[in-house]
Amino acid sequence: MLKFKKRVREIAIKHSSLSGTINFKLQKKNLQFESSLERDFIYLLEFDKNVSQYIEQPTKISYIDASNKQKKYIPDFAVSYHDNTPNEIIEIKYEKTLSSKFDLLAKKFQAAEEYCKANNYNFRLITEKHIREKNNTQLSNYKFLSRHRDYFYDIETKKNVFHTSDSDLDQLHDKIIYLKKCTVRELVNSCSQDQDKRAELIFLTWYLVANNFIAIDFSKKINLDSVIWHNYPSNLE
Repeated sequence: MLKFKKRVREIAIKHSSLSGTINFKLQKKNLQFESSLERDFIYLLEFDKNVSQYIEQPTKISYIDASNKQKKYIPDFAVSYHDNTPNEIIEIKYEKTLSSKFDLLAKKFQAAEEYCKANNYNFRLITEKHIREKNNTQLSNYKFLSRHRDYFYDIETKKNVFHTSDSDLDQLHDKIIYLKKCTVRELVNSCSQDQDKRAELIFLTWYLVANNFIAIDFSKKINLDSVIWHNYPSNLE
């Protein structure tokens, strides 16, 4: 587990880069980012089943800059994992920023390495090559599913135009157990012949995928012909 309880700095709105917040209602998180790259990394963290906890702007690290002045460096994220992977302090930077400001950043990163060594953390520098190139397909899938995952959290059902019931979710859940493996299209078609109802069931299927009740291969672009299967042995709660 992480020892950090809350971020040490609030990120102000910037005009020079994209900054803002992402609100993940189900996890009761209101996460701040100060670049679109940080925002995209948050999506990777949110859908990584091995991530147990993370926090942005986690701590202040003291260091001496090139002018021999004492400064404070705040890394972007601290992350812990369910497996034996050591806790990490993570800095997010664009490749071009690393290249153009290497001398300025080197002291910060050296201080982060020393801090991590003293606190049994790993320091990791992550760029767009990891976030947007290596994980491009997964990132696209996670962004798509994020709009479905928290949909039913704390909504005013009487004002909601999308009327659904637990029986719809139970039907999808029971059917995927019976079929074992099928496509999204096959699952929905096996549950209803009504076109309007099928549209609702497609949305609910993505809701179940986003919340890990139904499994899917995130390394491939997800669509109605993606293969899905039952993820948990227990019933929906």
